[in-house]
Amino acid sequence: MTIDPRTMLFMTNAVAFVASAFLLFEWHLLRERSLAYWSAGFSAIVLGCAITPLREEGYFIVGVWMANGLLVTAHIAFLFGTACFVGRKVSPAWSAALAAWTLMLAVPDGGSRTQILSMMNALLVAVLSLKSAHLLGGFRQRRNPDSALLAFAFAAHGGFYLIKTLTAFLPGAFVNLSHYTGIMISVSLFEGIMMEVALALSIVGALRRRRERSIVRLAEQDPLTGLLNRRGFDARADVVAADERGAVALLLLDIDHFKSINDGYGHPEGDRLLVALGVFLNSTLPARAISARLGGDEFAIFLPDTDAFAALTLAKALCRGFARVGGGRGNGGTLSIGCATHAAGPIDLEVLAAVADRALYDAKRQGRNRSSHREVGREALNLPPQQEAESPSCAVFPLVSAGADGEKTREAIPGR
Repeated sequence: MTIDPRTMLFMTNAVAFVASAFLLFEWHLLRERSLAYWSAGFSAIVLGCAITPLREEGYFIVGVWMANGLLVTAHIAFLFGTACFVGRKVSPAWSAALAAWTLMLAVPDGGSRTQILSMMNALLVAVLSLKSAHLLGGFRQRRNPDSALLAFAFAAHGGFYLIKTLTAFLPGAFVNLSHYTGIMISVSLFEGIMMEVALALSIVGALRRRRERSIVRLAEQDPLTGLLNRRGFDARADVVAADERGAVALLLLDIDHFKSINDGYGHPEGDRLLVALGVFLNSTLPARAISARLGGDEFAIFLPDTDAFAALTLAKALCRGFARVGGGRGNGGTLSIGCATHAAGPIDLEVLAAVADRALYDAKRQGRNRSSHREVGREALNLPPQQEAESPSCAVFPLVSAGADGEKTREAIPGR
């Protein structure tokens, strides 16, 4: 079935109009600059398609040069919209693509003008599209999952226009721009419709996935420390534990004398310690560790593929490290850590948490600012826990305020 160029232009115009109107409406609701740029890009395509038929009446400047220039303008808008979407800046010099297209007015009317204009137009569109794909991560393995499809759409579109650039002087590829004659002209009209649909759907999909991830992040993130909350920790740890068959460890952390710190120095000082611990954990823990603030001054760290020696070594390092960075106004701000490990086999996180909780009680009972370790297998045999030896580097820092913290309770722990 053959579709004449005017019908394809009409279809291109209709799709671009719908995409522009939809993105403009979304921008009105969300006020995201990327949506405004993308809507402007599709609007430029609408205007370009509207004036393209004038080339058949002999209006070369408007029907050919200006219409194709609007296509370049659209891709400049797409590029700046993409930059806003990924939170990056692009140089305003990219707008110089329009200056390069303006130079095409100097090309004399002759046998090669169609080929020269087609080649330059295709080259500019290809470069702008491939730059957009690059900003979105291109084909890199670690690209943003929210924009993977959009990156592929821009890359495919840019690749097609790169082919157009290379075939500009092939016989029969571009015969006459004013009368839409030439194989690549017909193919380009069809590709334009496909590109508009693909870009519009990819943009909508990328925005939807970003909003969904933002909602999940808000639901699973502790707003004060930036770590996961209990919901997020349980979800991540369950997934990792289901696939793990080797040694794992769970650390439960508690800031010593936290209630006395709040009572003696005010809640801002307590919040400062919580934030400091969140920053400290983010900068100290290994990449695979899953850390969270469970509530109050209680934190948890799940360590996949970690044996007892490595887990206890890390726990001791956390005690020593936070004693140096967490103190303020002489109040210490030290850590007690309960370390539970599981050697091998199916993992029950509830059992692991219960064992870590008992180990945390051991650390509190032994004087705080230290770690204590219990093994899940040893717990089943009622063997005594492995305790951390006394160390001067883990001595308890005295409190300046006189208030006792015995009112803050935890199940089976009379004081913090």
